[in-house]
Amino acid sequence: MPPVPTVRSQFDVWVSLPIAVLVACCSLGGIFLPSTYARETASWAAQGLGQDWVNLLIVAPALAIAGVRSLCGSLGARLIVGGALLYTTYSFLLYAFAVHFNALFLLYCATLGLSFYGLLAQLTWLAHEDGRKWYRGPVPSRITGAFLLVVAAGFALLWLGQVIPALIAGRDPEGLSDIGLPTNPVHVIDLGLLLPAMAVTGISLLRGGRLGHALGPVLLGFNVFLPLAITGMAFVMHARRVGPGVGLAAVTTGIAIASAALLLGFLGQLHRPETTGEA
Repeated sequence: MPPVPTVRSQFDVWVSLPIAVLVACCSLGGIFLPSTYARETASWAAQGLGQDWVNLLIVAPALAIAGVRSLCGSLGARLIVGGALLYTTYSFLLYAFAVHFNALFLLYCATLGLSFYGLLAQLTWLAHEDGRKWYRGPVPSRITGAFLLVVAAGFALLWLGQVIPALIAGRDPEGLSDIGLPTNPVHVIDLGLLLPAMAVTGISLLRGGRLGHALGPVLLGFNVFLPLAITGMAFVMHARRVGPGVGLAAVTTGIAIASAALLLGFLGQLHRPETTGEA
């Protein structure tokens, strides 16, 4: 079994606690300050409000609980922190760059900065780890690899299905007018950063690689948080009659449940006590 790390010295672990507080504060501001989304389109405001509720009720508590457990030496909790940090980095890029300037701007910046550097610290640690040595039994590596590839391909096809016809026709992509922005930032982050990372991790898992076994649980955690946020958005949009019906919520909830089940397949096989080598 690998030696116990000095977890308390790890930036990604302790920074999760102030991030949890910041996420909760930003969520409360979005929910209770009417000025937060006053200048957004109806669709973009509804999406922001739906995500705020999920951030307040699920993401912030998960970050706090996983952070505390990480400080107690739990490797599983630390991987959940990684998924949450990826989610908050992704989400607060949108809050900071795609929401009009408002009273929460500095909180958005602080949350984005801490999340990014916390995520960077965890990725630096993971780059030096052989995740295959963490587990005492078989993990769902191949099915997870295939799942990540299907999710990455599905969203890539969805976004390219909006972007390519718009490029050919010389017009804006479908739905862009609904959010009132020059480009869709989700297209940029997904196509440029997230989906390629998901595909590479999926391929590594299919090949039994060290990268996939280390990064796979982090991406599965992310794939729990983000789909739940989209579910929250879908319900608020449906309630305000500015977006798709609850069918979208059913799909994203299904992705979240599948990701959680696969994540448990990894975490359940971690060595006890949950330890790993030094970063």
